[in-house]
Amino acid sequence: DSMGTAFNMVARLIATRELRGVDRDFFFIPHSNWDAHNKLEWNLNTNLADLDNAINAFSTEMKTEGLWDSTTIIQASDFGRSLEPNGGDGTDHAWGGNYMMIGGAVSGGKIVGKYPEVLTDDGPEIIERGRIIPTLSWDEIIAPIAEWAGVSHGSVKEVCPNIDNFPESQRIKASDLFVDFTG
Repeated sequence: DSMGTAFNMVARLIATRELRGVDRDFFFIPHSNWDAHNKLEWNLNTNLADLDNAINAFSTEMKTEGLWDSTTIIQASDFGRSLEPNGGDGTDHAWGGNYMMIGGAVSGGKIVGKYPEVLTDDGPEIIERGRIIPTLSWDEIIAPIAEWAGVSHGSVKEVCPNIDNFPESQRIKASDLFVDFTG
């Protein structure tokens, strides 16, 4: 499967970090087939099984190499899905979505940010047909990860140039996402 092959290649590249003289790596693994306008259940079951197998093999390798505590996987999408189904047993493009983080230093098992209290069209974060309005920007999600990866708090604006467009009060702190983060 393509995700397993890609994660295997990332593990092999990480193993060459000393030879390449790097102390931080960032990799991007694209994967399509999530655009489930139809056959949503089949698409999810197939893709999530592939993703589970790929991440399990990758995390096992990182643990074997003693690198799991310095590894973070971020699942993201360029768009969300509508909460209401369409006529084709699927869902349509939407706006807000979610991101998942997995890793040895991730303080997991929680939702960070604001989850809508009302999931009907009457909810303040919902527009027609179950499309969620985002409550966090991409910059607000990446900023604490950048700090964990070693970017100083004062330099985060270089990595996340739009961060000042959003209130500081709603920003996620690296200490909210990572175990024992001292920044």
